[in-house]
Amino acid sequence: MTPERPDARPVADRARYRACLLGEQPAEVLDQTDRERLVLALHALGWTDEQIAAHTRMTSYTTARIRTRIGLAPRRPKASTT
Repeated sequence: MTPERPDARPVADRARYRACLLGEQPAEVLDQTDRERLVLALHALGWTDEQIAAHTRMTSYTTARIRTRIGLAPRRPKASTT
């Protein structure tokens, strides 16, 4: 059985989700589905696990575990061109 995509369900608490998306609150204030949705949204912007972890105040381990659970491939940091 394939897990339901986190973006297929409505956000449980829009105000908290928005605050987490903006980096104003840690992701731990969200329920599991909204944390998954948050990782999905930031991953879609091209962020690495480390960037997502720092922004959401989760560990990179937790971020990677969520990313893997929802079926996303890891992103590699872009090489510096300076």
